[in-house]
Amino acid sequence: MRKKNYRARLYSIGEILFPILKRRGLAAKLEENALLKLWPKAVGQQIALQTQPDCLKNKTLFVKTTSSVWVQQLHFMKEEILQKLNELAGKKFAVKDIHFSVGHKLAQGKTRANISATKKLLLKERDKKMIADCTATLADRELAAIFKRVMKVEISRRRQRETG
Repeated sequence: MRKKNYRARLYSIGEILFPILKRRGLAAKLEENALLKLWPKAVGQQIALQTQPDCLKNKTLFVKTTSSVWVQQLHFMKEEILQKLNELAGKKFAVKDIHFSVGHKLAQGKTRANISATKKLLLKERDKKMIADCTATLADRELAAIFKRVMKVEISRRRQRETG
């Protein structure tokens, strides 16, 4: 009789654990955590500072924001965020909907980091004029102030990228 030549195959820990976790109902939680970690990449640093993904239920992502102004603004950006999030997740429909609500408290460290980042901004006079012109037509002063901060940081970031 002929001996069969078996070669041992190495398995990754993920290949071993995933089926076990799936049987115990924990695979969905792992996928949810991986998806929640993609949030800052999908929305960018400025929005990530003002939001916190809470949970994923029935392919709906629940996100808490710092204010109702952010809820409204993000509602207008929902389709773009969904597309980017699903693209990063590598699944066509990992998330089908996003529900935004107020309830995220800005952490003290994040506030300090944001303030120190805005102090380092060096804007040209034409940048300041453009920002003022763009936000002057907004009736909501709180929203205008948020947009001013976002625009200052974004322009500064792009300038740093050009010089760096």
